[in-house]
Amino acid sequence: MNVFPGILINNKIIGILALLLTFAIIPVAGASAGYEEAKKAFDERQFEAAFDGFTKAAEDGHMMAQYYLGVMYATGRTLPRDDVTAYKWFMKAALQGHPISQGNIGTMKLNGRGTEFDLTGSYFWFILAEDGGFEKARKFMWRVTNYMERDDINSIQAKADEWIKENRGKIE
Repeated sequence: MNVFPGILINNKIIGILALLLTFAIIPVAGASAGYEEAKKAFDERQFEAAFDGFTKAAEDGHMMAQYYLGVMYATGRTLPRDDVTAYKWFMKAALQGHPISQGNIGTMKLNGRGTEFDLTGSYFWFILAEDGGFEKARKFMWRVTNYMERDDINSIQAKADEWIKENRGKIE
């Protein structure tokens, strides 16, 4: 006979929550471990192994794995070049705040590579990349403004400032 039935229930609930938390953490830890192994393989030019590791980690949400998958698709490492898929992976990393991926999105939009040509969209992503510390984005950002109207520049700058303000705390 259980004298404290509430404690038994609470222990069961705590056990279930601990189990759920463990399963929630495993993909994140696995993504980091998979990324580290893939990065080592990439650095050693073992691109097939790197691709497999980056794919798994990227699907689990690892920002740097998403970036490297974008690089592999954009450059045709171990598979035919695929700009649409490169754009997809760069975008996933860019939305998590990866400045080089943001710059890559800006460049891809500017060149219509993997996506439609979009001058103002390009400018937007260059602003984010530069704000994140990707200094090369500044050069592209200012070149793009040569082909834009002052109202468009101001409008996109305001949208970028708003995005930065809303997302800075989430991605740092």
